[in-house]
Amino acid sequence: MTPRRAHRPGLAVLGGSFNPPHVGHLRLAVEAREALGDLISRVDLVPSAHPPHKKNQHLLPFELRAAMLEAAAQPLPWLRCNRLESLREGPSYTWDTLRAYHAAEPGTKLYFLLGSPDFALLPTWHHGLELPALCDFVVVPRGEQNAEEFMDTARALWPQAQAHPPLLPGSVCMALPGGGLAHFLPLPWLAVSASRIRELWLAGRSVEYLMPEAALALLQTYRRTALEHWRGDRTC
Repeated sequence: MTPRRAHRPGLAVLGGSFNPPHVGHLRLAVEAREALGDLISRVDLVPSAHPPHKKNQHLLPFELRAAMLEAAAQPLPWLRCNRLESLREGPSYTWDTLRAYHAAEPGTKLYFLLGSPDFALLPTWHHGLELPALCDFVVVPRGEQNAEEFMDTARALWPQAQAHPPLLPGSVCMALPGGGLAHFLPLPWLAVSASRIRELWLAGRSVEYLMPEAALALLQTYRRTALEHWRGDRTC
């Protein structure tokens, strides 16, 4: 059973460096679309132009990362790549990205997807603890985190946070200062990492079935570009 739509449907946002995009990203988008149901009309994949917490010198060019996402998303009409972060100079802060969404699509509810480790690190983000004014969080556990630990984390970050009746089947929900909700949603998470794909690629090994086929085809086409940008990138 999926949630019933009470108002105009919103959209889910999944950001990242996508360096490169892999099947874990795409599968998470599918799982979120099905879990959120009529609450959203689409899922946006938002590649970061200048990730504040990453070493930009080892990133593939933005255009290539975005093109791979677009190719991977093409079969699914509710999934798209949004290039809005390429329109700004400086670090690609989530705060600025979500404000840009509100300016472009006023009145649209935003559901920001992130893993439980990133949820715990929000105090290190630019205006991270103010993000509930702009979105609901959909927190997907990684590792062994459970709902009780999620609630403890939410209260540690926002002492005013309170339990809220869940809106999504199987979820736990917290109401946060600023008006947003945090939904702890135990969606399946494929243990695929971009760093592992880069390591295999640089070693000349196969990355078949770790990336969407259309994205991998583009990576093969721009093999020299990938080697130039990833060479020596074993740990980031």
